Amino acid sequence: MTPLGHGDQVAAFRDAMAQGRMHHAWLLAGPQGVGKAMFAAAAAARYLAEGTDRPPAAPGLDVAEDHPTARLIAAGSHPDHRVLQRLPRDKTGDLARNITIDQVRALQPFFAVTPSMSPRRAVIIDAIDDLERPAANALLKNLEEPPADTLFLLISHAPGRLLPTIRSRCRPCLLYTSRCV
Repeated sequence: MTPLGHGDQVAAFRDAMAQGRMHHAWLLAGPQGVGKAMFAAAAAARYLAEGTDRPPAAPGLDVAEDHPTARLIAAGSHPDHRVLQRLPRDKTGDLARNITIDQVRALQPFFAVTPSMSPRRAVIIDAIDDLERPAANALLKNLEEPPADTLFLLISHAPGRLLPTIRSRCRPCLLYTSRCV
């Protein structure tokens, strides 16, 4: 699936992958509702599927629905894929205000083992704007010394409010303009 209206960004991501110049962290920035989460999900699926013995032949970020990577990600059970987001805080279903440091620290065992299905790992943080300050600092350690073959896709609605050190460790991908730099 090529996220509607983001052909240049898809091409930049695919080119980086094809040329072996994949940056370890992409900052997907733009206003809410523009398709950042959809882009991140499709990019993570393609990144993980490309590393398998059955890489997808489809254009863009497409991965066939019957591909094992796509099925496992859709079920939320791909062993090499993680998504951090605000969790429900109580039985009412209201979401917590922030992504906590405990959620970020819970990634450490994931990074400590070899990827099992793909030779790669993908982590989506939706949205990095929601990280509490200690969680942002904990994540920064992973961005400064990234685990091997790990892709971070960081979704931001207000990248100017992020720690400058986090922004500097990421390749910006602006989804409200039409260009990745």
